[in-house]
Amino acid sequence: MTNNFEQIKSLLRFDEPDHFYFLQILKRRKDNPDMKRDVSVIDNFFIYQIEDLNKLQDKIINLCESNNARACIRLNVRDAEKIALQTLKITTDCILNKDYKGVKSAYLSACGQYASDKNKKWIVDIDTKEDSVVTEVIEHLLTIPNMLIYAKISTKNGFHILVSPFNPKLFSDKYPSIDLHKDNPTILYTP
Repeated sequence: MTNNFEQIKSLLRFDEPDHFYFLQILKRRKDNPDMKRDVSVIDNFFIYQIEDLNKLQDKIINLCESNNARACIRLNVRDAEKIALQTLKITTDCILNKDYKGVKSAYLSACGQYASDKNKKWIVDIDTKEDSVVTEVIEHLLTIPNMLIYAKISTKNGFHILVSPFNPKLFSDKYPSIDLHKDNPTILYTP
């Protein structure tokens, strides 16, 4: 079980009333080998204030446990106006391409694709809990000019190191097997 609620709450900022965080409950074939698809979305949540997350915490945990799923949150804020405009564009593209079924998922697609955070957070995805590897990677990250490390988030198999954007070449040459994600979700809760 991984419970990152308190740590994640400390990272959230609610500076604008129309900004929100996009949270999904995802059931993955990796955790459920009998699934036909790689990922199934159990539910979506839009967190506009810390109280939203506090009220939903028990529901999120229950959904994760009853579905053997993960709660994942994107820590780059979304702007409701920009998401609405992108939804309109995605909807128009779907209609022009005669993908009428795709229209129903336009809003969620926009939420997953378009961040508006002034202080973007990237994820360095380390798939080991081995202290020496994690320490070495963090020490290397700190050598990159203007690097900010926001947090070390525990995952099922390792850690997500949340960092400020940087030149990926400064990292990927030394660690080609470690993934760098520019706007992916991190683990909020997993049973």
